[in-house]
Amino acid sequence: MDTTVSKQPRGAVTTGPALLFDSWRSGLGGGLTSQQDFTSLLKAFRGWVYVCASRNAMGVASSTLRLYVAVPEEAARSDKVFPTRPLSKAQVKHLRSHPRIKHLKQVRKAVTIEEVVEHPFLDMLQQVNPFTNYFDLWELTELHQELCGNAYWFLNRDRLESPREIWLLPPNKVRIKPDKERFLSGYLYKEGVLRERLLLPEDVIHFKFPNPSDPYYGRSPLSAVMAEYNIGEQINRYESSLFKNMGRLDGAFETEEELTDAEFERLKTEIRQAFYGVENAGKTPLLEKGVHFKGYGYNPREMSYMGGRMLTKEVICNAYGQSLGMYDKDSTRANSEMSEYTWQQNTVRPRLVRLEEKLNERLLPMYDDTLFVAFDSNVPQDRELRMREIDSRLGSQLTVINEERAEESLPPVPWGDMPLVAQGVGPLVTGGGLPQPLPQAEQQVEAFVAAVAKGVRRRLLEDQV
Repeated sequence: MDTTVSKQPRGAVTTGPALLFDSWRSGLGGGLTSQQDFTSLLKAFRGWVYVCASRNAMGVASSTLRLYVAVPEEAARSDKVFPTRPLSKAQVKHLRSHPRIKHLKQVRKAVTIEEVVEHPFLDMLQQVNPFTNYFDLWELTELHQELCGNAYWFLNRDRLESPREIWLLPPNKVRIKPDKERFLSGYLYKEGVLRERLLLPEDVIHFKFPNPSDPYYGRSPLSAVMAEYNIGEQINRYESSLFKNMGRLDGAFETEEELTDAEFERLKTEIRQAFYGVENAGKTPLLEKGVHFKGYGYNPREMSYMGGRMLTKEVICNAYGQSLGMYDKDSTRANSEMSEYTWQQNTVRPRLVRLEEKLNERLLPMYDDTLFVAFDSNVPQDRELRMREIDSRLGSQLTVINEERAEESLPPVPWGDMPLVAQGVGPLVTGGGLPQPLPQAEQQVEAFVAAVAKGVRRRLLEDQV
């Protein structure tokens, strides 16, 4: 055990990074563990790992990232050097309900928030580098995290030290270099076989999944279910071997006679040529005198392989935040929609928040400390729940028709600015709470009554004449 801390003189202070460095130094010096064998984790991108990891990555890449500016009270609007536009009602509602954006320092000090429509950051995301676009960047970034728990962006800067390009580094070629005083001194990027290049911390953005057992490297869902994944691979290899060797001879050849070595090798070669392989499946064996074929069935352990395959599938799906209902061909529409809603809410949304946090922490301050990014809401709206909420709010006079129409991006109506009575048959006014005609309707009624009265008087006069 390292006793450096206890040997310090009285009054000496050991900084946080130094304490962490001493705690984890032994673990980092012994080479990668199986959970940090990133090359093997990348190669495991197949089967249900491919299905689940790809779905999460495409869910993240399909989300829309927007750039916002928080205008402080002392800032003059004429001082802004980038075009903006006011927020829509949906954007305001999303930012107000966001678990982290409302706590940003620049947001707390802002008098207004606007969306930035033109900025070098947006241009860089559209053309990340000569070989990568927006969707490629986010899909690969998320795939690296889903498989290895880590993703690294290298920022290529221009002459003014502003980010100009983003290059996604393979996680199996990056090694973190700890530092006792600063906690992190850089990233070692492997170029070729023997050469390593040191990248400065300010030039690399490290996205990672949480890992309670290592403060430097993230842990992926795949590494968390490595045992189940290995069992699935063993089952696949076992069944593949059966499929290659079946003819379909699930048994053994037996004879009571003693065979010479030459006879044994001859029979073995003939059997292999006649029955092994898929192309020989279904052939009937022709046996020599004294040779018998004894078949055998599957034992209970082999029969349990199918159940083991289903269990492996379920464990992998759950590790990636997905339910089997998302892949059930017999699932009802209601179940499919609920599975989609749960996946977007509990799996994709936290991943988007984690990406936003890292960009607002590391990348946006390189441009302006009033800028921040946020993904649009990815959670599909529950229309049935929305209609119940509308009925409840209107019925309790909490809102009016035009407020609810504005939430749905619909234009206002002339009669929609007064609350309805509980029965929903008319507007509520102060005179006893009874439904009364609208002002415009009152004028129309009065005009109609006056016209009728005028006609009646004219008829009476004509009758008198």
